[in-house]
Amino acid sequence: MKYEAYIKSATAIVKLIVEKDIFSAIVNDEFFYSYIPSVSLLNDEEVDNNVDAVITIETNNTNKINIKYPHIYFSCNQINTKDIISLIEYVFERARQGNGIICIHGAGAIIDNKLIACWGPATGMGKTTLALKLSEKENYFYSDEKLLIDLRNSKAVGRIKNQYISNQYWKNKLGEKQYFEPANLSEDIPYEIGLFVQAIICDQVDYTIDIWKPEKFLWHLYEESSRKIRGTSRIFFDNTYPVMSLDTDKIAIQRLKLIKDFTKNITTVYFKGQAEKAVNIVAKMLANKDHL
Repeated sequence: MKYEAYIKSATAIVKLIVEKDIFSAIVNDEFFYSYIPSVSLLNDEEVDNNVDAVITIETNNTNKINIKYPHIYFSCNQINTKDIISLIEYVFERARQGNGIICIHGAGAIIDNKLIACWGPATGMGKTTLALKLSEKENYFYSDEKLLIDLRNSKAVGRIKNQYISNQYWKNKLGEKQYFEPANLSEDIPYEIGLFVQAIICDQVDYTIDIWKPEKFLWHLYEESSRKIRGTSRIFFDNTYPVMSLDTDKIAIQRLKLIKDFTKNITTVYFKGQAEKAVNIVAKMLANKDHL
């Protein structure tokens, strides 16, 4: 017998139709809370028929994903909870963007009640390293891996609390764990944006810094948000099955307009060098109101 469950991320709600034992496996997989930003489970009374999309999960002899948004059908011959969780997050991306919220690859710290977004497309740039460094003393750690940005209100509205231990550097530093939750987490509330930092943290003695013009920031942020809703990194069933784009003309036009307005008002800086120097530069930029 199928079980109906409701899942929320930021303002978006997805209904899941699935066997109850499979649903239990999904939500008991630590990846569920470490991959979908600010995810929570809702009961029927909290939903009030306000559902953005419906995902039906079935097991049979066929590996297939049929998308006719807002209805998504997923069938597989062997359950892989990470595939299903990845699909849920992909559908959430479509629903959130309809409300003006984008997901970016990054980590974040809270300084003076403002988010410092450490972002960038590649793994190993030092986003988490810088966010942890910025969150020392009286500051707070906000997120690892993903940030949800409400473009309409210029606020951070979602995050991943757990730090994903993916490379040997962090395994040596934190032990043989897969996930780690920093002790000095910020409150679970929306935060205004203070600064975007695209940093490459390295041992370079001299540092490189470049304050981006809004046009450059617009291009990079549009690229980042577009690739997520278009499924360019979504491959299922043991890396054998690509997924179709969920983008639409209407959402793409809205996204471009919102990002254009957003990037006019938010400062972005590129930095390459040591983390300690990056922290000092961030502090100076936050103190200089001309940059904010």
